[in-house]
Amino acid sequence: MSRLGVLYAIDDTALEALRQLSEEERYEYMLEEIEPKLLETDYGYELDKSWEGIQYCLGNGKWNEDNVLPTNVVFAGEFLVENEDEIITLKHKDEVKAIADYLETADLSVLIRENYPQIPEDEYMLPKDDDGLTYLLDWAAGLAEFYQHAVQENRQVIFTVDL
Repeated sequence: MSRLGVLYAIDDTALEALRQLSEEERYEYMLEEIEPKLLETDYGYELDKSWEGIQYCLGNGKWNEDNVLPTNVVFAGEFLVENEDEIITLKHKDEVKAIADYLETADLSVLIRENYPQIPEDEYMLPKDDDGLTYLLDWAAGLAEFYQHAVQENRQVIFTVDL
């Protein structure tokens, strides 16, 4: 599959619609209802395949999906869908605010540069070289702005990826 990660800042109505569905139906709903409306707007943030490397860097070079800062910036959160093919995690509004505050003061590019060499090559799907580091830095560059916008609009954030 593609392994393309996307963050969406969703409103209460979209979250309620997701919660009304069974876990098996949620990813399809996201693809049909949320993605077409939000993907190429300020409410969608594409991470391409960089999400995995960014997540490793947020965990100091180790995979960590604890729902605490900074490891909940991308992957972690409340799991709404978790199976071998798809993941959707939710960051509640208070967590979105905490993430936005963190990203306002933390230099994510420094964190990525410092922790990128620590990512175990045997666990990481992408090449680890200068181009790989630049790839992560480029895709992470707008995360702070995305989360600030989510806070301003009083939205929660979901992370989605098909594996």
